Amino acid sequence: MQIVFAGGGTGGHLMAGVAAAEEIRSRFPGAKISFFGTGNAVEKRCLQGRGFGLFSIRATGWKGSVTNAAMFIFGFIVSLFRCLWTLNGLRPDAVFGLGGYSSLAPVMGAFVLRVPVIILEQNVIPGRANRLLSRFADLVLCHWTSPSLLAYCGAERIRLTGTPLRRDLFGYERRKAAELFGFSPDKITILVLGGSQGAAAINKAVAESVLKLMERRYDIQLIHCTGSEDYLRVKHTYEAAGINARVYAFLDEMGAAYSMADLAISRAGATTLAELTARGIPAVLVPYPYGTDDHQRVNALELSNNGAAVLLEERFLTPAGLVEIFSGFIEDRAKLRRMGLISKSMGKPEASQAVVDVMLRLLEEKKSGKICRNLSPQTT
Repeated sequence: MQIVFAGGGTGGHLMAGVAAAEEIRSRFPGAKISFFGTGNAVEKRCLQGRGFGLFSIRATGWKGSVTNAAMFIFGFIVSLFRCLWTLNGLRPDAVFGLGGYSSLAPVMGAFVLRVPVIILEQNVIPGRANRLLSRFADLVLCHWTSPSLLAYCGAERIRLTGTPLRRDLFGYERRKAAELFGFSPDKITILVLGGSQGAAAINKAVAESVLKLMERRYDIQLIHCTGSEDYLRVKHTYEAAGINARVYAFLDEMGAAYSMADLAISRAGATTLAELTARGIPAVLVPYPYGTDDHQRVNALELSNNGAAVLLEERFLTPAGLVEIFSGFIEDRAKLRRMGLISKSMGKPEASQAVVDVMLRLLEEKKSGKICRNLSPQTT
């Protein structure tokens, strides 16, 4: 079996592909899996040591200007021909589109070569690349259902599988995780997620709010993932104040971190929300305010409207405000437990298995000659 994953660019999109790829490899140990992307540092870090191939392609976003449009078209044409050549040599059984502009050429190349195409869309509002590519896909696998998804992707293509999640996010017992971090298993633990590239506003506000929390003599522990830029500053802040915190630029043992977390504060990226709900962790969500179509805010609303999270817009993100939010949770553990149960009810921990099951059914339909409801030529 030969499977290609195309796109990514950010850790969230890419790790969904990695989770699906690892599920495929667990069922088919001889499967050959390749990723097509820009080859940036995030992609290299996420794929390092996993045994997947990585093909770098040129990808430029469309920003509206005449110059940019010309660069986009030129880059796309060059990348398309390279992808056609490479895909023809690989002869994949299926191509997964992960979103982002780097998915355009590989997915379009698969369409031209009549290779089955599956799109993974984790957001409530589909990304621009996936809106276009869904027209050429056999299936669009989603985590949520929304009018936007139905309008852009077409109800006949959509399957509600959830976002694929890595197996290493599960299985840690809290006491084992506490030993790993040198923590007490009984104290409230706050998990701070700055994102794969960090979130300076969250890092700064949380660090300052924790200093104020200590003045109230709350006995808490922190796991703070800062990203690379804020790591030293946040680490020194906690050390100088004698705060019981573990600070990481990047943390590989996220399964252990989730097992310890009683409360999380993070951006509202789709994969992060899929992980938090799968583990049943209540959250304070601070959507990235400059995302396309304000998609992180819409993601966060799915959880906050159901009582699984608190939505805090960045313009209202202050240390004093966080102190009040954190204090409310620390003093009301029953509220934390209720939110955690709601969060868990929204999770889809078996999503990786569901995604691979859907892929196998699609390939079987293709093999048997059944007509799939799709616009691509291989179905006619």
